Amino acid sequence: MSSKIEPAPVLSQAEKIKSEIVELRRHIHKHPELSFDEANTGKLVAEKMRKLGYDVRPGVGGTGVIAELGEAAAGRTVALRADMDALPITEENPNEYCSSNTGVMHACGHDAHTACALGAAMLLAQDPPKNGRVRFLFQPAEEMVNDDGKSGATLMIEQGCMHDVDAIFALHCDPKTSVGQIKVKDGAMLAACDTFEISIRGIPTHGAYPQYGVDAVILAAQAVQAIQTIISRRKSALEPAVLTFGGIKSTTYRPNIVAEEVQLIGTSRYFEAAIGELIFEELKKALSIVEVMGGSYSVKRTLDNPAVTNDPQINNVVRSVASRLLGKENVIESTYEMGAEDFSFMSQVVPGAFFFLGTKIEDSPRAIHTPQFDIDERALPLGAALLSECARQYLGG
Repeated sequence: MSSKIEPAPVLSQAEKIKSEIVELRRHIHKHPELSFDEANTGKLVAEKMRKLGYDVRPGVGGTGVIAELGEAAAGRTVALRADMDALPITEENPNEYCSSNTGVMHACGHDAHTACALGAAMLLAQDPPKNGRVRFLFQPAEEMVNDDGKSGATLMIEQGCMHDVDAIFALHCDPKTSVGQIKVKDGAMLAACDTFEISIRGIPTHGAYPQYGVDAVILAAQAVQAIQTIISRRKSALEPAVLTFGGIKSTTYRPNIVAEEVQLIGTSRYFEAAIGELIFEELKKALSIVEVMGGSYSVKRTLDNPAVTNDPQINNVVRSVASRLLGKENVIESTYEMGAEDFSFMSQVVPGAFFFLGTKIEDSPRAIHTPQFDIDERALPLGAALLSECARQYLGG
């Protein structure tokens, strides 16, 4: 006769605060703020952490928050990171907590990441670590870089968020993975990310007399076709990479004008720095077709972030905790993911582990960065428990 397996105590504790975690997530979801503009979210986080007894430092990297519990003199310092920013997307969900900010939406789960981290802070505050310090990093601007090419992670690092940290953990929602499961991977897990901005210039003229001008729209069309052969023909098929155009626009939008200029914006994703350099050099070669056809171009490349690389030893803490809380069968070994994350800057400073938390809505999966994105909120207390236990186990608790 088999006996019923009782859930780990931390899961029971997390379930007791589930309603509070869900309420926090829904509030943040309803009031999203874009990158570098997360003032109200940062204020909410700082107030909550102060009430829990944490030492709080707001305004880090702009609107970021650092909050600490425990004594560094007692042992090591472990960091838990959560991003706070939303995306410029108009939400199309019917939920009562649907975004109230037109054109802004938490379409990547950062509201859930922040709520999970706040839940982990609640759990750790119930029994503060006695053998080290936990530092929470609530980060702004994961989704974009500023005019200097810096994201929220790099700005927080510059302002000391990683000082004396020995290891760091972070999670990310995964709408493709079921609630109760996580995905992990040693080494490179998420791709490096570049952004490129291209301006293609021709000679404007009347649409009835195209022979007197150089059509920038035609130039752009030829360039796009040439550029799209880079991945399939200019690099090894054994090297993962992707190149995508996210937008194209003309300086004129009239039926009877031959456009003078067309602007394109896109991204490349890869794992090896040499492949990133190859893609950019080949992109410039492909753009030479513009000059052959009588036009000109300029291109700007921004190196947004390197690949997210997980340290095997720190990753094993995640595996151990998740196996204990969720069952070993629910710890899935992941493959490469072409998504990108500026957590990579932090895990370059100290050993780190980044894992995916299953948040799939089984009867209606929702892809990230879409107007319909949402999560199964049953995952929230699990995320809180996993983060808190990773911190405890790393500190030796």
